[in-house]
Amino acid sequence: MSPAATSLTHINVENIAFSPAVKPPASNKTLFLGGAGVRGLEIQGKFVKFTAIGVYLEDEAVPLLAVKWKGKSAQELTDSVEFFRDIVTGPFEKFIRVTTILPLTGEQYSEKVSENCAAIWKSLGIYTDAEAKAIDKFLEVFKAQTFPPGSSILFTQLPNGSLAIRFSKDGSIPEAENAVIQNKLLSEAVLESIIGKNGVSPATRETMATRLTELFEKNAEINGTNHKLSTISPAVTSVSQIEVETVAFPPAVKPPASNKTLFLGGAGARGLEIQGKFVKFTAIGVYLEDEAVPVLAVRWKGKSGKELTDSVEFFRDIVTGPFEKFIRVTMILPLTGQQYSEKVSENCVAIWKSLGIYTDAEAKAIDKFLEIFKAETFPPGSSILFTLLPHGALAITFSKDGSIPEVESTMIENKLLSEAVLESIIGKHGVSPATRETMATRLAELFI
Repeated sequence: MSPAATSLTHINVENIAFSPAVKPPASNKTLFLGGAGVRGLEIQGKFVKFTAIGVYLEDEAVPLLAVKWKGKSAQELTDSVEFFRDIVTGPFEKFIRVTTILPLTGEQYSEKVSENCAAIWKSLGIYTDAEAKAIDKFLEVFKAQTFPPGSSILFTQLPNGSLAIRFSKDGSIPEAENAVIQNKLLSEAVLESIIGKNGVSPATRETMATRLTELFEKNAEINGTNHKLSTISPAVTSVSQIEVETVAFPPAVKPPASNKTLFLGGAGARGLEIQGKFVKFTAIGVYLEDEAVPVLAVRWKGKSGKELTDSVEFFRDIVTGPFEKFIRVTMILPLTGQQYSEKVSENCVAIWKSLGIYTDAEAKAIDKFLEIFKAETFPPGSSILFTLLPHGALAITFSKDGSIPEVESTMIENKLLSEAVLESIIGKHGVSPATRETMATRLAELFI
C-alpha cells in the first residue's frame, strides 16, 4: 500500500467535503482522494458552478505512475495530456463522485456526458456499435433521475472495464451499485471527459497534478534504498541469455533509437505445423526496459508463471506499458521482406479490426511498413529489429550479421502499429507461444 490514503487531507469545494479516502460501491478496496474541483460554465460574464467533482485512485496508482512521472513539477503534470491519459487508462481502480451544487436532472447530466464521450471516441476513430449501445444504456440509467443540490452521482471504474453507477441523495457512499455497464471505452471516457485534454473540470485536473507530485516524492522517500523506482531493477544483472535453435539472445542490449539498456524478457521460435512437422522460421527475443518490472509487479506480483502465461491481460499490460521494448527477429529459414511484412500487417490489421480501431492513420502506417520491407531479403542469421518507444514511435532496423546497429533505418510514428507488432507476437493469438511462456516465467521470478 502506498502512503496515499493515510497522508492526504480532505478537500472542500463550495462547502462540499471530499474525504481523503473512500470505499466505493462495487469495490472491496479503499481509494485515496487524487483531486477535486468544480465544473462550471461562463454565463453572461459570470462563472456559474454546477457540480463539485472528486476523483479517487487506488493506492497502487502511485508507484505505477511514479515510474514515468516522478520528478515532474505539478505545473508540468497539469499541462501534460499524456499524464492524465495514463491515469484514465491505468490498470487500477478509480472512483468519481459528482455532487450537485445547482439542481440537475439525470437527462441533462447524462446527455452532456454522452456527448463528451462520443466526441472523444469519434476524434480517435473508435466509435462502434458497442459504444453506441453502452451510451444508450447510460442514458437509460439516468433517464428518471433528479439530483437536487447535495445529491451525488458515483462512478466506480474497475480495471476490467466495468463502470458501476450509483446515486446518493444525502452525500453517503452506498455499498452496492445501481447499475453496471460493461464497456471499457465508456468507463475511461467518463473520467477523460472530466480531467482529459478538453475536460470539464480544470480545477480537478490541477489539484490531482499537485497532490500526485507530492505523493511521488513521498513514495520515493519511503522506498529509499530498498527500492528506488528511478534506479535499475535487478533484471539486467539477474537474467541469463536464451538460445533458440543456436540463435543466442544476450541478457541485455542497447537498442537502436534508444539510450537505455534493456533486459531479455523472453525468447522463442515462431513456426508452423506443416505436414505433421513443426517448421521453425524465426527466433524471436523480446527485451524490456528495467522500469517494466516495478510497473508490472504492482498488479502481477504473486502470480505464477503459468497464471501469467494464461493471462491475456498480463501481456496486454506489457504491450501497452509506458516503458521501452525491443524485439529482435532472427531468421532460421530465409525470408523475403515482402513475406514477413505482409504477414505482420495482416495480423496487425486483424487486431485493429477486432477492436474497431482501424482508421486511415493505421492504413497509412501499414502502407509505410510494407514499403520499408519491400526490397529487403533476410537470409538465415539476419535480423529485423524493432524498438518500441513509449510515445508511440516504432523504430525499424535491419542487421545482416547478428549485430545491433546504434541507429535505426527508419521510424514510423503510429502507436497502434508499434503496439500491434508486439501484440502479434505475444498477444492472445500471437505467433510465438514459446516467447510468451518464457516471458511469463522470467517475469514471475523478477516480481518476487
